[in-house]
Amino acid sequence: MEKTSNQHTLKAPGYKIIEKDGSTETFRIYGDGFIFHGEHKILRIESDYFVKYIQQEYNPITQLTENAYD
Repeated sequence: MEKTSNQHTLKAPGYKIIEKDGSTETFRIYGDGFIFHGEHKILRIESDYFVKYIQQEYNPITQLTENAYD
């Protein structure tokens, strides 16, 4: 779901990104969907829709607001 060395992975029979708005993506999930990550248990998606938000953080070195990464 994100391009890092410690990423979350969505596994489902099918999915489609139906909307993107800056740091937010809305997915339509077809079938049983699960989120995998090495630092927490498997999460089951209990809806046909899933919204992913990319956390923003202030970088005092660059003085910019940037995407946070695991």
